[in-house]
This record gives sequence, structure tokens and C-alpha cells, in this order.
Amino acid sequence: MNIKHENVPGQVQELVIEIQKEDYAESVEKALKKQRREVALPGFRKGNAPMGIVQKMYGKNILVMEVDRIVNEQIEKYFKENDVKFIFEPMPVEEKSKVDFDNPDNFTFTYEYALRPEVNIDYKALPVVTDFTIVPSADEIDSQVAQLRERHGQYVQPETVDVADSISADYGGEKEAFFFIRDLKEEAQKEFVGKKIGDTLSLAMRQAFSSDPFFARAFNIKVEDLKEDDPYTYELTIKRIGRINPAELDENFFKQAYPNGDITTEEAMREAIRTQIAEQYKPDSERLFMNKAIGTLLDNVEVELPDDFMKRYIKAVQKDMDDEKLEKEFDQYKRSFAWQILENKIVEGEDVNITRADVENYFRDYFMKSYFGNFNPDSVKDQVDKIVADAMKNQEYVKNAYDMLYDRKLVEVLRQKMNVEHKEGDFKAFIDQVSPKDEKDGEAEEKPKKTTKRKTAAKAEEPKAEEAPAEEKPKKTRAKSAKTKKEE
Repeated sequence: MNIKHENVPGQVQELVIEIQKEDYAESVEKALKKQRREVALPGFRKGNAPMGIVQKMYGKNILVMEVDRIVNEQIEKYFKENDVKFIFEPMPVEEKSKVDFDNPDNFTFTYEYALRPEVNIDYKALPVVTDFTIVPSADEIDSQVAQLRERHGQYVQPETVDVADSISADYGGEKEAFFFIRDLKEEAQKEFVGKKIGDTLSLAMRQAFSSDPFFARAFNIKVEDLKEDDPYTYELTIKRIGRINPAELDENFFKQAYPNGDITTEEAMREAIRTQIAEQYKPDSERLFMNKAIGTLLDNVEVELPDDFMKRYIKAVQKDMDDEKLEKEFDQYKRSFAWQILENKIVEGEDVNITRADVENYFRDYFMKSYFGNFNPDSVKDQVDKIVADAMKNQEYVKNAYDMLYDRKLVEVLRQKMNVEHKEGDFKAFIDQVSPKDEKDGEAEEKPKKTTKRKTAAKAEEPKAEEAPAEEKPKKTRAKSAKTKKEE
């Protein structure tokens, strides 16, 4: 066996792996014997099929897999021993390879690979990036306070309808509708306000509601089943009027709304609500900062990439990619690959590793805040532990949590390294910070899929995207390698 580096000028280099028959013969024979023990053919006991038949049925595929394994091991060994820093995965150079699995003897595999470019990031020279913090408005806090007061208020049945009330009304014989007056358009609200139980009125109800979903819910109809031109005119007879008198902000209210006793005053409640709303806005702020930071880096830091090699690589890993589509999307791919290189440079020496314990803690914190915020943590520990354990079994949940936690750490690293201008304002001011260009940049800077093992033959098993475990960063694929002469 021999592996040698063909020094080629430029970023793309070549690696030649020469494999003799004695390098794979023994392992192929062992694999065939193992296969024979598992084969059950008509007329032969399991494990007693003639070796000639086993060889004819499985020999080529076993040979392909064993040679594939040897090639992968040798390339990985070479890269490790020589500390080769490369990007993408090595690609086969078929015209320089000698591979014939139908007439196996010695094999020569030639691969080309791209050296990772040196990147220099002068953070001080980069333009300023805005980091916008969304501050909840007084109206948002007032709205949350009003909802809490209503949730813990007293239900009464007034004599006449007001805009804050709900009503139940008979229509069409034995049918009954239920809705809130606030869900109607202003003109329709006026038709109901002041009415009493037993009063009757006729309206085109679909037009009376502010939206089709509100109308459909009130009359128990599926939105998709609504007839396009039907105004749904009904004669309604008011049957019940409901109203919730908001709770006073007294001692009894705070005991009901915050049974753990942490909040006992209006001031403390408003501060807790402000913190909660700000936390909900945090992902939006971080996403905007991330997109602006990535765009700034890509526009101002040079990353040398081998265009021709990249195009071959993309076509190898993307089965549906044709020349026209590639030409149209290549700039986006190039920015994505450049970002991957920049990202690796940025996080060198930084603690951005996410562990399984980090994901578990994230789930635990999320469920406690979302569903058990008013409970003593010790009293619900077993219940929360079970919910967290169930969440950890869902690979999609785990991957999403992992990606989110990783991006949070990356945002903090970028904030520390880059020139940052801090601004704050309400959500409307935040929206003014988001332009169509930002949204486009956000799409362009998606991180590309990383790749893993090479393949020596198209006959070998096709790769599948792997689920990312909690300790690794995301999806992996394999580049297609040399074809056998028969397949060519």
C-alpha cells in the first residue's frame, strides 16, 4: 500500500492511494466467510452454502466495502499525521484513478482536496454592527396586567350587553353560537351593545366578524368549509350574557396569580411582566444581530475559495443540482461556505461547546417557566424530570435546542469581538431596524452541510443525513466517489 501527495500549484491538491491485492485479500476473505455463515439458500443448511455461490452473490459488494474502508482509513491517517487543514471532502479524480471491481487486482485512487485558506479578521477595522435590545412598551405591560386581572376576575351575568362581554345566542332552531363582542367589527358591536336577554336581531354574521376564523369558531364551522359567497345571515336570540369583572390588585389577587408568594405588589408584577416580555423578544434581537454580524464579516473579510472545486463538490453532494441551477445559486453557496470558514476562525479558543447536560437544562428551564412558574420547584421536580426525559428522546427537539444554544454562544462571542453599537427601543423601533436586505442576508448566511466519509465506488451504500446528537454540530453527508468501469 502506498499513499503520496502530488504537489499541485494552488489551493487544490491531489492525493494518490495505491492499494495492492494483498492489502485487501485477507479482509475480503474473512468478510465472505462471515457472510456465508449468515446465508440460507434453498437446498443447503444455513452456513453451508458453497463458497463459490457466496462469492458470486456477495463478492463484489464486499470487495467494494473493504476497499472503501481501507481508502477512508488511509486518507484520514494521512491528514492526521501531516496535520492537513482542508475544507469540504476530498473528491475523486476519475480520469487519474484505476478502479475495476469486476477484474480486481491493484487499485489506484486519486483524490483532490482543497486546503483551508488562512483567514485574518481585523475586528477593529470592521464597520460597526448595531445590537438592538427590544424594550417592552407600557401598552404591552398594561395589556398583560389586564389579562391577568381578567383571568382572576369574577364572572357575572349582566342585564345588558357591553363591548367587553360574551354572549350565547340561539339561531336556526336548536343551534347555539358563542362569541365575544370584541371579535366583531365596530359597526356590528353597536348592534349588540345595550341588548338584553331575549332580544332578537338579524345580521349577515360572516361580515359582522373581524375575521373568518372568529366567525367560524363562533358558529362551529371549519374555515375551509365556509362558502365563498354566503353572508351567513342569521336571526339571533340572545340567551346568555357573560362578563368578567377584572380583579382588584389586592392581596387576594396576588395570592391567586402568584401562589408561590414571590410577587406581592403591582410594581413587582409589572417588573416581572416586563422581564418576561423582554425575554420573549430576545431571540428576535439576537437573530437580527447575528445576520448583521455575518453580513459585515462576509462583506469585509477576504476568504479564498476554489470555485471550480466547489462547483464539482456541490454537484456531487446535491443529486438534483444541474448547471443552470448551480450557476444561479452559486454565490449563495459561496457565501455560506465562506461563513463556515469564518465561523471556525471566530470560535477558535472559545467555549462554544454544547453538551447533553446543556440541552437538558434548557428544557428544564423552559418547562418550569412556561408551565410551572408559580409552583415550588421541589414540589414539581419529578413531573418536570419526566417531561424533560421525554423531550430528550425526540431528536428533532434536541437538535433544535442544540442549534439555538450554540447560536446563543456564538452571538456572545461576536458581541465581544466586533465593534458593536447598542441601541434599544420598542418593537416598532425594532421593526424599523429590519430591512428587506437584512432578511435576504439572513437567508444567504445559512451554514452549509458538513461532510464526512468518502466513497470509492458508486455501488457502495448511499449516504443518509444523520440526526445530530447533542454534542455535535449538524447534518453530514458524503461526497460521491469513483465509479467502477462497468458503471461508466
